[in-house]
Amino acid sequence: MRNERLAIARRIAALLIPHEQEIDDAIIRNARLTMAMVEGRRAAKAPLTLGQQSLELIARANASLLEARSQVANAHLELRDAQFALGLGAVSYGDYGETPTEPAARAPLSVVQAA
Repeated sequence: MRNERLAIARRIAALLIPHEQEIDDAIIRNARLTMAMVEGRRAAKAPLTLGQQSLELIARANASLLEARSQVANAHLELRDAQFALGLGAVSYGDYGETPTEPAARAPLSVVQAA
């Protein structure tokens, strides 16, 4: 039974850990996109208002990515509790950093509305 539980835990970890990294990668790509949009507008000497709605949509997408990141971190924490409940507490699954020990702190995110 322990070997079955261990195999299940390893399958979950093999999906969870890359998923966490992919969310971080998406946040990084979103930041690069934002920078490219602002720098492109500047280089084109276009009005400040050009692309404003697009930037706001990208900012909302980033807030959504941050929310997803928080939810996945909290799921990781819950899975860690399940790991201990199943007697697998001494097993490492190859995390690329420390496993969360408490829920991710969340600040309310909002996009500033245009005046």
